[in-house]
Amino acid sequence: MSQFHVTRSGRIALAGLAIIGSLSILGLPQTSFADNTAAPAATAPAAAPAAPAAPAKPAVAKKKVAAKKKVVAKKKVAAKKKGHHGPVFVGVVTAVNRDSSPMTIVASRSLGKKGGDIVFGGDITSHTMVMKGRKHISAKDIKSGEKVVIHYKASMGTLVVTGVSVR
Repeated sequence: MSQFHVTRSGRIALAGLAIIGSLSILGLPQTSFADNTAAPAATAPAAAPAAPAAPAKPAVAKKKVAAKKKVVAKKKVAAKKKGHHGPVFVGVVTAVNRDSSPMTIVASRSLGKKGGDIVFGGDITSHTMVMKGRKHISAKDIKSGEKVVIHYKASMGTLVVTGVSVR
């Protein structure tokens, strides 16, 4: 595929140049063309007569078509749900200290065959989103023994819980 767009009149001009080039390669003396339609002026007597060039079609001026504006429909971007990105801890609630300020939650998980437990402790603030299924619940409704998924972030030397999902 060519990178360039060649119009019809350009193709005719290229065809004429190709014919002139082929005649000059044949070595015909004093071959000249006034335009693409003229026959050779003089040929050698021993040479065969050259075929006349194809008549060129007159160039037709094309009307410029007004450029159409492309109407691009803007995609409606759905409001992003408040997602919890970052570290996650999955385990069972061991204790919830409702009396402390800020409220704290302790959860643990077993390492299975490796032996031992991993214990997580974090602060529950007023910005913590606590959910059971798809319903929002109060942080005070979390009971020990429930399976939870805890989303958290490190802030000022402590682990702050950003979301708790009760299973």
